[in-house]
Amino acid sequence: MILLDLELKDSPGELLKALTPISKMGINIHSVIHLRERKRDDKVVVRIVLENLEEDTLKKIVEKLEDRGIVVTKVNNNIRKMDVDVVVIGHVVDTDIRDTIDRLNRYGLVVDLDLTMPHPYKESSARMRILVDIKKLEGLCKEMEKISKEKDLLFIKSF
Repeated sequence: MILLDLELKDSPGELLKALTPISKMGINIHSVIHLRERKRDDKVVVRIVLENLEEDTLKKIVEKLEDRGIVVTKVNNNIRKMDVDVVVIGHVVDTDIRDTIDRLNRYGLVVDLDLTMPHPYKESSARMRILVDIKKLEGLCKEMEKISKEKDLLFIKSF
């Protein structure tokens, strides 16, 4: 059996969007499980159990899903992508938040940002959710360290 964990938008039609390329390839789907307890914001994790497949076929499925904008977070028990929650404290806006996001996006994708600014001259804070390929996680952490030193910001990571 092959297990795929997908992160889907929690809206009508998203599951069909994920299942269509699998069906078109003639692959047998054993089960589809909504992991609603792992729901995050407007996303839900769906586990799809497939028949055993050749490695090349599995790669093609993952590519087709990602071409449709579907995030494949796990293949079997191998984590491919993960969400990293980060809180940034300091003069987040004054130190060019756009630059910070662009630099982090080289390693992942900032998919959510909440900013708190109590006063224009005081420190602010931001909560970011970053979707990162597991292979780029170390690079992301190193980039956060660089940004922290350059901009005098404190990064608090969720892992």
